[in-house]
Amino acid sequence: ANHLKPVLLPKGLRSPSGDRAPAMDPDSFEVPTKKGDTALARAVLDVKLETEEWAKRLPQAQFKVLRQKATEPGGKLHFPQGFDDHYESGVYLCAGCSAAGQDVPLYTSKMKFDCGCGWPGFWTNVGGAVYEQRDADGRRCEILCARCDGHLGHVFRGEGFGYCTDERHCVNSLSLVFVPAKGGEKVAPKYDGPVFG
Repeated sequence: ANHLKPVLLPKGLRSPSGDRAPAMDPDSFEVPTKKGDTALARAVLDVKLETEEWAKRLPQAQFKVLRQKATEPGGKLHFPQGFDDHYESGVYLCAGCSAAGQDVPLYTSKMKFDCGCGWPGFWTNVGGAVYEQRDADGRRCEILCARCDGHLGHVFRGEGFGYCTDERHCVNSLSLVFVPAKGGEKVAPKYDGPVFG
């Protein structure tokens, strides 16, 4: 049962410029506290661009991950190439929404943990910012940005990491941009090599 109130993500939340973002305190985002809680929600899908426009605004590898559901190489994208080993205090935004001019928080550094899977791992998400759907093969649950429908990765349950949600969000670094808690320049992964899928 979801006991969290969804975070209302204003449609007009924009950075003063495309590369800077206001300070975002990771402690200001509510997290689940009861066993079985989840912050996953329904899709809103109010950040929309045509495929050609996504392709223009996103680097090729990011486009393939976010819009074509590709996967970056696991275990290889250490900071600054990716975020698997990145633990600075701050907030992770959707890279797709950011490219469309919207700052949409998906995860915070307080939600991140070292799960050992080779991709950034989070035990929950910002309430209402992420939704899930079954993969076409029915074996896994894909996680997507609730605003732009960008592919983030997959959610796994029942692995015993000790968090009340019993969830592990295995997220592609290329789906994210990071904003330090103190504000300033957005940090995007530098990886631009091959992706798979």
